[in-house]
Amino acid sequence: MPPKKKKGKGKKKKKKDEKTELTVEDKYKRTLQEIECLRDELASRTEITRRAKDTASRMKDRMLEAKEAVETEQQNKLDISSDLTRQYKTMQSEMALRIHMLEQTVTKLRDNLAKSEEELRKTKKEFEDMKKEKDQTIAELKFKIEHMESVYESILHDAFDKLSLRVEEARGKWQSQAMEVQEKNKQLLLEFGLNPLEI
Repeated sequence: MPPKKKKGKGKKKKKKDEKTELTVEDKYKRTLQEIECLRDELASRTEITRRAKDTASRMKDRMLEAKEAVETEQQNKLDISSDLTRQYKTMQSEMALRIHMLEQTVTKLRDNLAKSEEELRKTKKEFEDMKKEKDQTIAELKFKIEHMESVYESILHDAFDKLSLRVEEARGKWQSQAMEVQEKNKQLLLEFGLNPLEI
């Protein structure tokens, strides 16, 4: 019985060695397979990495473009804000200057209005005084004229009466002288043998 067991043990050892050799070959193949898989995975990872780098590069470019766009927009906004601020300050200065000029104009116009009102008041007073003086002068002249008319009327009546008296006196004298002349002429005609009634 024991020898058989030894033989059996020897056979088992041989099988174990064969199995060990297969395992090494399998390991070699497996290693090759693993290397191939690793190569494939490395290639895949490399491609993924390349794509990721490309994507990252594109994203970086986009980010840079976006950053530049944002900076440009901010600069534009800053320029617009600065321009608006400058325009506002300019407009504010112009408005302040215009308001100042308008205030000066209003003050000047008020002074001119006050002077005009004072001149108007003086002119009105002078006109009223002149009118009063004129009315008074007219009243005085009217009174004088009425008085003079009365005086002249009295003088004219007296003169007319005196003239009438003188005319009557002269008429009487003329009539007396005419009668004397007629009488003398009558005598002369009679002396010449003429009849005065026939002439």
